[in-house]
Amino acid sequence: MMVVFFAAFLFAGNINAEDKNPIKIGFVGGLTGRNSDLGIQGRNGATLAVEDINRHGGINGKPVQLITRDDKQDPQTALKVDRELIEEDVVAIIGHMTSTMSEAALPLINERKITMISPTSGTNKLTGIDDYFLRVVNPDIQLINLKTDYAFRNLRLRRMAIVYDLSNRTYTENYAANFKSAFERLGGKVVFSDSFMTGPDVGFKGFARKILPAKPDGLLIVAGAMDTAILCQHIRMTGSKIPILVSGWAQTPDLLRHGGPAVEGVVAAQYFDHGSLAKPFVMLREKYRARFGDVDLTFAVVTGYEAVMVVKDALSRNPDPKRLKETILKQKNFNGMQGVFEIDSYGDAKRKGYIATVQNNRFCGRK
Repeated sequence: MMVVFFAAFLFAGNINAEDKNPIKIGFVGGLTGRNSDLGIQGRNGATLAVEDINRHGGINGKPVQLITRDDKQDPQTALKVDRELIEEDVVAIIGHMTSTMSEAALPLINERKITMISPTSGTNKLTGIDDYFLRVVNPDIQLINLKTDYAFRNLRLRRMAIVYDLSNRTYTENYAANFKSAFERLGGKVVFSDSFMTGPDVGFKGFARKILPAKPDGLLIVAGAMDTAILCQHIRMTGSKIPILVSGWAQTPDLLRHGGPAVEGVVAAQYFDHGSLAKPFVMLREKYRARFGDVDLTFAVVTGYEAVMVVKDALSRNPDPKRLKETILKQKNFNGMQGVFEIDSYGDAKRKGYIATVQNNRFCGRK
């Protein structure tokens, strides 16, 4: 009994000794405010990854500590909290969760040579650049082309309206422009396009009244989940049943929570199959359900988890954080929740895209 107690005491002492010098990983996203759902989901995924890593002995025997910061969806705040994390000696920053915040962080992370891995920033503006910004999702053009093709060929849409939120302009403006170009190349026409700045006073009822007189047979909304949900409600309250397409930014539980019946049937595109039976994906879903209470995984949870695991894999190969970017790009292939994905020499991911629709208040994959 004494031997067991003494061994346990020594083990606890070793853990405490290691805890004094943990490997620190930063996480930055919008954790408060109107569009905080994406940041919270990404943080939750990153948290699960760190817990899994520590449960299996850490990285090279050292525990991992996740240090989180709220960028409040404000570029100046984003820079402030990034500096704070760098001063905390994090080995990498997981974030930002929106493209505009990631773009704002670029000069700082390049100057300080700190690797930033975004779970969700998909803007095409940051594609093919040799910098310290990496991501575990493709540039948006792949999903845009997938969604455009589905809208034109499967839904047989020919006249589209587009509405987008300028608070994440780096993402939304580029997304809208690329969708328009792809749709019109196929032979369709964008008959209405307008933008707004998110906030409690946005007149979505007025938007619905402006959109429908243009007689579109489909609508693309490029905005966060809450704004997308509210606009869907106002469109449906007019009696219109036109198909609605939503961007990746809106694909969180808040869309379902705030949209209700109005978002049934909306079309989305994402980098994982919601109906996958892949063992890592199913296990992550069960862990997420037990830890956070939500039944369904969102893309931000999955990619938040994967981004941390990319750091873990690279540091396991080479523990020097100054060579983290180099190690990741050299490794190239990483195990994701639904199979292997690639990060190319510019830090842009390459993975398969999937069409999904909302059915019975859940995202469901379409084969």
